[in-house]
Amino acid sequence: MSIVAMLSGCCGAFPGHVLSPLARSIPSRAGTSMITVEVINTGSELLLGQVTNTHLGFIARELFKLGLRVDRQVTVPDGAAIRGAMSEGLARSSLVIVTGGLGPTSDDLTRDFAAELLERPLRLNQAVLTKLTDYLGRRGYGVSELTKRQAMVPEGGEVLPNDYGTAPGLVMTHRNVGDPPHMPDHVLILLPGPPRELKPMWTTYVMPWLRTHLEMQVMHQRTWRVQGVGESRVQELLEQALRELHDFEFGYCARPGEVDFRLISPDQAALTRADAVVRGILADAIYAEDEESMEQVVVRQSVAAGKTIATAESCTGGLISNRLTNVPGSSAVLQAGYVTYSNTSKTRELGVNPALLTTHGAVSEPVARAMAEGARRLAGTSLAVAATGIAGPDGGSAEKPVGTVWLAVADETGTHSVRRKLSTDRETFKLMASQVALDLLRLSLKYGAARLVDGHGAAPTAAVAGRP
Repeated sequence: MSIVAMLSGCCGAFPGHVLSPLARSIPSRAGTSMITVEVINTGSELLLGQVTNTHLGFIARELFKLGLRVDRQVTVPDGAAIRGAMSEGLARSSLVIVTGGLGPTSDDLTRDFAAELLERPLRLNQAVLTKLTDYLGRRGYGVSELTKRQAMVPEGGEVLPNDYGTAPGLVMTHRNVGDPPHMPDHVLILLPGPPRELKPMWTTYVMPWLRTHLEMQVMHQRTWRVQGVGESRVQELLEQALRELHDFEFGYCARPGEVDFRLISPDQAALTRADAVVRGILADAIYAEDEESMEQVVVRQSVAAGKTIATAESCTGGLISNRLTNVPGSSAVLQAGYVTYSNTSKTRELGVNPALLTTHGAVSEPVARAMAEGARRLAGTSLAVAATGIAGPDGGSAEKPVGTVWLAVADETGTHSVRRKLSTDRETFKLMASQVALDLLRLSLKYGAARLVDGHGAAPTAAVAGRP
């Protein structure tokens, strides 16, 4: 798994333990029914693991903006399974969204299956054909019979223009046999598979359509990103305090070394009150809200304070500086990054005293401090952070087991160092160590390195983490 995948991966559209249920279904315009949502992702490449399904997360987040939640998701291969999934989806769900299978090739059958299922003959749509002809003509291509299939629209279907490709999206409504007269129509939305086509189509055409045709309750969400505190500990600390608050749904999403805690409510004022409660308990363990990453926080704070940074890395192999340089504007902050994997390079590049390496070893507090101080001195920066550890699977000892890492941060107030034991695989070890290093920078920017307590900015946060 890549670093990016581990850093961004979570346990579903709204993962974690649901502690306080909130109505998931929102009344439709008729006011007598509930909108249930099903997403069907098509494509054999998804089930073969050749392509990652990014559509579900995107659609779920977008629907949440409208107060809708995905109740069910199905992934099916190309072929007859698409028809079966649509049939089952329309039988049980108010809104069915299908991605993929709208192109010109023989395995693009979603449009045909929808027309067959809803008993709507396919008709050539002249407006779609004209747009298709113009789109291909500008690129030096003509319209073949295969390509022309994309201009066939089920009778009564609404076309969603594709501004970045050839296959338009479609919206159709349907009533099942036996539906009560008061029940609104079921809605079937067909979208192209390529993300570069689906996402702009959703923003430009699907969202306005949904807002116009469905009555939805606006939901509000707040996410607190918590560093260095386990998921169960966060729940233990917050559950009792939040039990007195009503009409919330809250949940957790754990990633290596950090936890997202989310609250969802239709009441924005209630979320504001809850924010004071959460911050009062978790204090500096909260490093950001919503989707801001640790590196984004560090760059933002550094720019605001006019501070510069250098990094000195051994076990993380440049990952700390890599994460910082992924943030736009980091050139104003990061001045130098030293990757000193060997003892020789630690001495040559950072000026670490060879006696420290001989006496204490490369993975030690004195060496981590010397690395940070050397990087700061040589780069002439406001702060510097260092990491030296044993990523494994080999190289550990009884005194320094695999997973041991020493980190240090130096600034004008002094130097602060911490030891962490990160028992995991090699790649995750690097990610977690880089996260701790960035957090040391964050807290040093706020308090000064010399004022930190075991890598935390204040005593209450250290108690939260449960560390001695």
